[in-house]
Amino acid sequence: MTKHSETWIQRKYHIDSNRNGLLILKNQYPHLWHDIVFALRGFRLLHSEIVHPGGGKSLITQRLEKFFKKKSWQAIETKESNTVSIGRFFGKPNERVFNTINLNSQTHEIDLFKDKVAIEIEWNNKHQFFSRDLEAFDYLYKAGIIDVGVIITKHTSLHTFFESLGYLISTKKRIAEKYASTHTHTEKLYNLIRTNRCSCPLVIVGITNKVYKLK
Repeated sequence: MTKHSETWIQRKYHIDSNRNGLLILKNQYPHLWHDIVFALRGFRLLHSEIVHPGGGKSLITQRLEKFFKKKSWQAIETKESNTVSIGRFFGKPNERVFNTINLNSQTHEIDLFKDKVAIEIEWNNKHQFFSRDLEAFDYLYKAGIIDVGVIITKHTSLHTFFESLGYLISTKKRIAEKYASTHTHTEKLYNLIRTNRCSCPLVIVGITNKVYKLK
């Protein structure tokens, strides 16, 4: 990766961090930061995908994920099993166990994972998905599975940009209505970070119209 590529990323995207996430990523996992730069450098926000009616995982998210998968990032889930015993005098000669309960917990699927960094792409989901992501990152961080969590989402400035783009293909719905301000974007994420107790260092990537391409 050249210094030029990193400078380009800083100019074209909104790059920020919380709890020194970017510093940790660059210094402790430079190869993973290079992967992220590679993906963001190659990605373009295509007009044809913005105006696509959609349904399910967006074409934009799918194409961005492909850049990471070229670098061997993959989706993961985690599952934890615990045994809880109910009784008296634990650890003593007269220990008594009345009941034993097996507890299982499982995280939702994390979009992308490699080494000790996890990435979630929230292009146009309900903003509550951010809470889910932060909860999962916090769990993985406290368990020692990750050291940094990355969230890639729309930059809030795109709402104004979408107002100028007209309508979705084959519908009477305006593009700006599809990408509502109640959905995932950087401002919603920052509001949540300020009130959330997530201890995991974070990197925030906001996609802007500077990577838009009329295609």
